[in-house]
Amino acid sequence: MAEPFVFKVNLGGMIDILANHLYSSPDVFVRELLQNGADAISARKLAQPDFRRPRMTITIGSGRHMIFTDNGIGLTEPEIHQFLAVIGQSSKRDKETGKDNDNYIGRFGIGMLSCFMVTDEIMLRTRSARDPEHAYEFHGKPDGTYSIQEIPADTVDVGTAMYLNAKPGSESYFDEERITDLVLYYGLALPYPVILLTENGEHPINVRMHSQNDTDADIMALGRKVFRSEFLGYIPLESKSGLFSGTAYILPHAVSLHAKTQHRIYLKNMLLTEDGEAILPKWSGFLRCILNTTGLRPTASRENFYEDENLERARQELSECISGYLLGLSRTDPRLLEEVIQVHFMAIKSLACEDETFFRTFIPFLKFETNMGELSGKELLSRRDAITFANDINQYHRTSAIMLAQGQLLVNASYVFDTALLRMLQEYEPGLVICPLELVTMDEFLREPEEDTRQQTAALLRTAEENLREYDCDVQLKRFTPEQLPVFFMLDDNAETLREIRHSKENSHEMFASMLDSFAEELDDHRAVLFLNWNNPLIRRLAVLDDPEKVSVCLQILYVQALLTGRFPMRGGEMAVLNDNLIRLIEWGIQ
Repeated sequence: MAEPFVFKVNLGGMIDILANHLYSSPDVFVRELLQNGADAISARKLAQPDFRRPRMTITIGSGRHMIFTDNGIGLTEPEIHQFLAVIGQSSKRDKETGKDNDNYIGRFGIGMLSCFMVTDEIMLRTRSARDPEHAYEFHGKPDGTYSIQEIPADTVDVGTAMYLNAKPGSESYFDEERITDLVLYYGLALPYPVILLTENGEHPINVRMHSQNDTDADIMALGRKVFRSEFLGYIPLESKSGLFSGTAYILPHAVSLHAKTQHRIYLKNMLLTEDGEAILPKWSGFLRCILNTTGLRPTASRENFYEDENLERARQELSECISGYLLGLSRTDPRLLEEVIQVHFMAIKSLACEDETFFRTFIPFLKFETNMGELSGKELLSRRDAITFANDINQYHRTSAIMLAQGQLLVNASYVFDTALLRMLQEYEPGLVICPLELVTMDEFLREPEEDTRQQTAALLRTAEENLREYDCDVQLKRFTPEQLPVFFMLDDNAETLREIRHSKENSHEMFASMLDSFAEELDDHRAVLFLNWNNPLIRRLAVLDDPEKVSVCLQILYVQALLTGRFPMRGGEMAVLNDNLIRLIEWGIQ
């Protein structure tokens, strides 16, 4: 049988891994000190139920020297050897079962090593509540060597004091103001006071979090303090299974659904992450959350959650908390509900698309842009005529005026979620007739003129066809409303593709020209159409104008105007045609 060997750990290499790969920043050493101090206090409270005055203190000395002290359980000499000198061995695990103890924050046995990112030596003095007659001094170095010596017990209080001197390049982490900010950042929710000791006395750093006696004003004040922002209101977050508790604050301004958000998410009262992506719903970008959880597992870096069934349950319960509260606002505070919807309609629409109950509650309040003005879901539900929607912004603008003149409702569904919401609306109210614009033919709005107009307009149509032939555009005479609209430009998908190919050819290298020509040949029989409106006074005047040059100028201007109105991409020379002909009109007017 082969002789077994024992793995060895290069502590210097381990510290490099911590500094450059595991932890996001050296300032996490403050988090690890707070975590160890809080766990030591929790251990003492378990061992001594009558222990009443827990606290952690921080002293910053000249020359960037720091002392971090807790009055927790302390360490015996065997515990120093077992827990400070063995990587991965944590005092927070149950000694009999080896499982993590839920009373503590830490669990990996590597927290103290983070201090080596900012110091070249860790000096620790400790006196155990289990053996108060003895006290010890520990010196540890990054090369893996350490020493222990006994010191007089009456020189040390029960607990642990960590002495750190900044190594070159890490002095900024020992600044009094920065340490205070980091303690607030990581340890705001700790249940034990953290106190800064200065020449001027004691200064509490962290603040008391929520209690059962907090008023609405207290909760809103905490949100302002943490996030430095005002809010519309707040949502209580309480897990049915006890996985989390906290508050979600509603931002007073709109945010992008994909914007990076910053929260305060704590694990056992110690900050874990500002990134809520792992636990909060993807549509919750309009919220800023203060959340504390005790039942989830952290990753080794303690900067996010470990993916497991509990995390999935927490996600589901958080989604239910937020959506349930918003649903309840329709009964308890409709004014706040309307304000939230007005500001955060994108997030509300996203949630309505995902949840049928949420959809049924909120669809009456959601707003849609239409050619008849902004209409609510409630107003759409009350309509008895057909509702047409365009899921392309350009389609909407090209046809909205004509449809409005016929009394036809057109909804601009080009915004995110609107098409999905309209389709859900039809399922919710089967009596509604909702159809996409593609199913509506323009023949419904474009009527043939009287037979006797053919002779009157023959010359006009001939001139128009001659002027627009080079743009792959046919000309037809129709009657349509509104009569103020002199022309209407229309092309099908193939004609639009052909137009884009022509445009691309004008702006591409000649080596691609033949390839684009071959594409264009396949679509050559698809042409755009410019409809002249016989109801329009200008078109009638052009039909009887005995000046071909002026007719040509006016028709070319109307053609380009139709392109601009319909938001069609301009081909080379078309804008120049508009400018040149406008100048000619001006010159004629001046003469």
